[in-house]
Amino acid sequence: MTFRMLSAFIFDVDGTLVDTNGLHVEAWRRAFAARNIHFNADRIFVEVGKGGDTLVPDMLGETADKEIGEDLRKRQPEEFEKLAKEHGIRVFDGVVELMQELRRRGLKTALATSSNEKQLSVVEKYSRCKLSELVDEVVNAGEIETSKPAPDLVQATVKKLGMSPAECAMLGDTPYDAESAKHAGVVCLGLTCGGNGAERLMSSGTRRVYRDPAEMLAKLDEALHVVSPGPAKLTRRTLEDLMRTALRTAEEAIGAGEASIGAALFAGDGKTLIARGFNELNRTGNKAAHAEMVAFAQAAGKVANEARDLILVSTLEPCVMCTGAAMEAAVDTIVYGLRAPADSGTGRVAPPRSPESQMPRIVADVLANESRALFDRWLKEGNVNPQQRAYVSQLLDLNAKPARG
Repeated sequence: MTFRMLSAFIFDVDGTLVDTNGLHVEAWRRAFAARNIHFNADRIFVEVGKGGDTLVPDMLGETADKEIGEDLRKRQPEEFEKLAKEHGIRVFDGVVELMQELRRRGLKTALATSSNEKQLSVVEKYSRCKLSELVDEVVNAGEIETSKPAPDLVQATVKKLGMSPAECAMLGDTPYDAESAKHAGVVCLGLTCGGNGAERLMSSGTRRVYRDPAEMLAKLDEALHVVSPGPAKLTRRTLEDLMRTALRTAEEAIGAGEASIGAALFAGDGKTLIARGFNELNRTGNKAAHAEMVAFAQAAGKVANEARDLILVSTLEPCVMCTGAAMEAAVDTIVYGLRAPADSGTGRVAPPRSPESQMPRIVADVLANESRALFDRWLKEGNVNPQQRAYVSQLLDLNAKPARG
């Protein structure tokens, strides 16, 4: 089987490739205790997966973080190294073989860890496994501004790989891996070997959950199909080509007296246009007549029920209603141009749990400036709907800083 959409696989390290989450919990417990702060292990465990820059303020608050955060972040790696030296570090079954098989199939691989370079070397030393030599690229906490669950780490890894987010998938063991991947536009698979259950991982946005790397290796064809159901390789150039169809549709909306929002629904080959539409509020008086919903209505009967490789492209970030509809339709990829910070439907909708739905990969900022230019033009041409004008004016104010693309 071939999986042309996918070009790279990104791996979390702790709890995903090596059995270190328990060591991190104990290291944090000792670091806090040294400052006479006492937490039970289970309270610390739910935070594991974050970097120290977010874990400490989330547990102690911003004021305490400013006072003692740096000391805690210094102590924790020291305690971790002591524990690693004492107990050793176990590499999960199937890790080496999984990485080798992915590279044999032509995929690039990368490590994305919330630990810094020194901590990764400690893991490699006491696990006796040179993980960094098994992959093409490595990105650690020292190369980013904010650690998981922020998207910085995954975004930096995608950039280092030289790909679009839609060409990549991630493997992780915590909800923060899933959240980081989701906001970076990368689809995520989960593992329970790090201690988090399948329900917690799925509710955070993973598409499928496996016990450990060995089980994923045994079911690799299935796993790759889950993260790469369609044949299109969604490079940045391909995403921009798809967006241009939505932008042309948004231009048609202006001519029809509607707000300049266009959407297009493509098949998984990235070429076949199934349906397109623009916002039709003024013509219909229907507040639910968003561009995406119009496209979905036009697609009725044109898409097989089992299709799970659809690509939804919109010039504006879909709202909660449209994002939810995309999930129900098992859309594989949502691509949008200009962000809608006041609504942010792609960030507010919880991942679906029903088997017929799936969490889409969501790629933002594709030709965002072109979308913004259409809204500027729409405002200048004097639309008479005051509610729409107020919405668009707010939208442009919140997007005052030009976006990439």
